[in-house]
Amino acid sequence: MCELLGMSASQPVSIGFSWRGFRQRGGANGPHCDGFGVGFYRRDGYHDFHDLRPAVASPLAELLGDDEIPALIMMGHLRQANEGSVDIRNTYPFTREVKGHRWCYIMQGQLQGFEVLKLSGRFTPLGTTDGEHAFCWLLDQLAQEDCDDVSAVCERLRQCGDRLARMGVFNMMLSDGRVLYTYCSKKMCWLTRRAPFGTVTSLDSGEHIDLANHCDSTTVYTLLATTPLTSESGWQDMHPGEAMVFRDGERCNVGTPEAVTV
Repeated sequence: MCELLGMSASQPVSIGFSWRGFRQRGGANGPHCDGFGVGFYRRDGYHDFHDLRPAVASPLAELLGDDEIPALIMMGHLRQANEGSVDIRNTYPFTREVKGHRWCYIMQGQLQGFEVLKLSGRFTPLGTTDGEHAFCWLLDQLAQEDCDDVSAVCERLRQCGDRLARMGVFNMMLSDGRVLYTYCSKKMCWLTRRAPFGTVTSLDSGEHIDLANHCDSTTVYTLLATTPLTSESGWQDMHPGEAMVFRDGERCNVGTPEAVTV
């Protein structure tokens, strides 16, 4: 399956170190060789990059690691194709506009019989993946919610995620540029960093970095990934069926409103 990477920060943070290790899973430390994509929410708007080459062999992936692009929210995806051809239109992240905000989405997993998810026609897949079809279906569900109500959106996503998880494996991250939502059906983890920052080591590349030289003392940020990126303590596993929300680098405590039928 694919590999996921996400980040939410209280102020712009470079993801270069994490990306340099993560991209090794795209052909060196992992079989995820069918392209990659990265989406950044910065103060000047949303930007994304896609490539069909394995991340470990891509000049674009190398540039993204070296350029130290600061962002408030970031999502990265290494693809191992199972549904849909190796085509740029099938390469995550996928994006759509909803109520004036650009939503970005990445997924890991495989959904059997995804065609039964009926689409309204407002959001139409451009490619042929199960993940993009599920994305369009999710947006149809979210269009019924007040997207400024984070608790309601999280609960809706949890319910939708539960339904999708019954069709196979469904791990995903989704953002409107303000908050980062995530749902786990099988395996995901997360880590929040804050001062005092120390030296950490990438599990994939062996690279060391002193975070104190790259982060302001007031910075708080959370990393999410399929499996831990570094050897530091503090990585926490998500539980199957769990939905989480991160805003400004912190995990949000969201209530559970009345159930909504999906």
